[in-house]
Amino acid sequence: MNSIMVADYGYFLLALCFICHLYGTVASLVAAGMRHRRLLRSACWSCVMSTVYCFAAALLLWWALVHHDYSIGYVYKNSSDDLPWFFRISAFWSSLEGSHFLWTLLLGVYTSIALLTYAKENEHLIPYVSASLQAVLAWMFYLALTYSDPFVVQYPLPENGLGMNALLQNMYMMAHPPSLFTGYTALAIPFGYAMAALAYGDITEGWLRTIRHWTLYGWTFLTVGIFLGGRWAYVELGWAGYWAWDPVENSSFLPWLFATALLHSLVVQAKIGHLKRLSIIMAFLAFFFSFFGTFITRSGVISSVHSFAQSPIGPNYLYFLAVLGVVALLLYALRAPSILPADAQKVWGVSKESALVVTQFLLQTFALIVFIGTMYPIASEAITGVRFHVQAPYFNAFAPYIGLAFIVAVAIGNLMRYHKGIVPGGKRVIWLGQLLALPLTLLFSVQGKIFASQGFALWMQLLGVQLSFWAMFCLSYDLWLRFRQVRFQWMPLVRYNQAYLGAYLAHLGLLFAVLGFLGNFRGVDKTVTLNPGDQTSLYGYDFKFERVQVNQVQNATLYTAPLAITASQSGRPLGEVIPARAKYPTADQLFHEVGIHSHFWHDIYVVLSAFTPSESEAVTLQIFINPTVRIVWISVVFMMLGGLVAMFDPSRGRRSRDYAEA
Repeated sequence: MNSIMVADYGYFLLALCFICHLYGTVASLVAAGMRHRRLLRSACWSCVMSTVYCFAAALLLWWALVHHDYSIGYVYKNSSDDLPWFFRISAFWSSLEGSHFLWTLLLGVYTSIALLTYAKENEHLIPYVSASLQAVLAWMFYLALTYSDPFVVQYPLPENGLGMNALLQNMYMMAHPPSLFTGYTALAIPFGYAMAALAYGDITEGWLRTIRHWTLYGWTFLTVGIFLGGRWAYVELGWAGYWAWDPVENSSFLPWLFATALLHSLVVQAKIGHLKRLSIIMAFLAFFFSFFGTFITRSGVISSVHSFAQSPIGPNYLYFLAVLGVVALLLYALRAPSILPADAQKVWGVSKESALVVTQFLLQTFALIVFIGTMYPIASEAITGVRFHVQAPYFNAFAPYIGLAFIVAVAIGNLMRYHKGIVPGGKRVIWLGQLLALPLTLLFSVQGKIFASQGFALWMQLLGVQLSFWAMFCLSYDLWLRFRQVRFQWMPLVRYNQAYLGAYLAHLGLLFAVLGFLGNFRGVDKTVTLNPGDQTSLYGYDFKFERVQVNQVQNATLYTAPLAITASQSGRPLGEVIPARAKYPTADQLFHEVGIHSHFWHDIYVVLSAFTPSESEAVTLQIFINPTVRIVWISVVFMMLGGLVAMFDPSRGRRSRDYAEA
């Protein structure tokens, strides 16, 4: 296919998409005012056609990447002859224009699905849903045609491309952006329904079921995407960690917090009819902060390994956020008073619904703390001209206390019952749980190297571990009560409690994550320089270095420093760990390839920190013993399964049996 044709056809298809969504927005608004069903149907099909055009344009860009069409600027900047074919596919989202394109494509796909599969009882809301989402899509395609055009042609035709960023040539980065963008774009559907509820002036049962389904879908993929990003940082950057409160990390964490808050407010709304307006606010904020994260990443206002260079697209995202905020605020101010709870006279007491409100408060407080820490450097520079950097100690000053409060809320909140201030089993269950958690706390604290800490930090970690195991007992006791209610039969338990089982798995995953966080970064480390044949010891392991080896793996030349691992006491061989430095054809510097040897309780994490091939065979190594890291990666499996189980609840919003209300 001719290079010029690829670029022209791609740009032309994006222009068609922009026109389709302009028509879809206007037609939806007119259909809402005139209650014109055929006009609404045409608006919905214009969105579907735009998605088809956008997917065709995406195929053209993929074709150009796979076939090394360097006449297209985006291909030239993000690909090269040496790049393996699978990284040429992921190069689609490795830079600014392509990631914006992927985001837009996914948003179009999910908007089309939402407009084609809506329930009959939501038909009165669909014109407003369509108008809200298609307006956003029209703006996204406007940016793709102007400031973020992936089909810009360049001449003369270069012989080779600049290559993909070496840090992104990693299997986790093939999955991390699509997972994250899937979460972001799925959260746009609850936003559309929230705007529709305000425009219409009421919330129905169909609205509740739809927004819950889409929020669970977005929350699940957002959770997986965040953890994949953490895993990438852990294996690629060579700093022995996976979360550093980086501004771009925080920008993905904020919509996750608001999506989690939305799920909890929807539970209260489903049970007692309250928190309708709070659900609307949380749906808007989850969507708003997904775009806020895009502004942070693409504006160039922060310096981060995750961010792109400064570009004109950044200010345009800021303008969009400002307009979005003003429109939503005005609509809420005008229409929110008409959205009333089912029982406006209800007196709130100590009960499960009040525990869920406390959880809301904790989530929103944590989000505010993260937002302030993320935005303060930017705001300070804009006002004073001097940037004050907010580092991890600021966030770590609040996170432990918020985390402990979350654990208590999870434990007590799951034990409590709706409309009643009683806890089945009473104080006996609470104290028995604390007693049973003690041996587990001792085991975890020894194996997880908790006692490596000192003073107040040690006591906070011990308290966190004890409360986490206690909360697991409380969750499991509540599950046992439900199992007993159905006479210990699995099928009735799953049939009437699938949404509950999903929440159980997600909460259990959260507690596992907390345990993993409490144990990590509390181990030991050592920096040592070794000559061939030298040996060093750490944490009961002996590490013997033989010599530097040179290997060619795909498009990278690896300088590896294999270390044979043996047990210090018994001399038993335990395997080897292979740290390396990688040289890519399109980059001058060497990049880290971390060596990791995993056990259940800890990782042996080795970084080849200093090595000069032309001067000496000696190497300088950083050896870390990172406790409980594997528990962090296990936790995301529970959280993902919890989201999927709850999302595929066959009851479709039918209330589960609650023995406390019977």
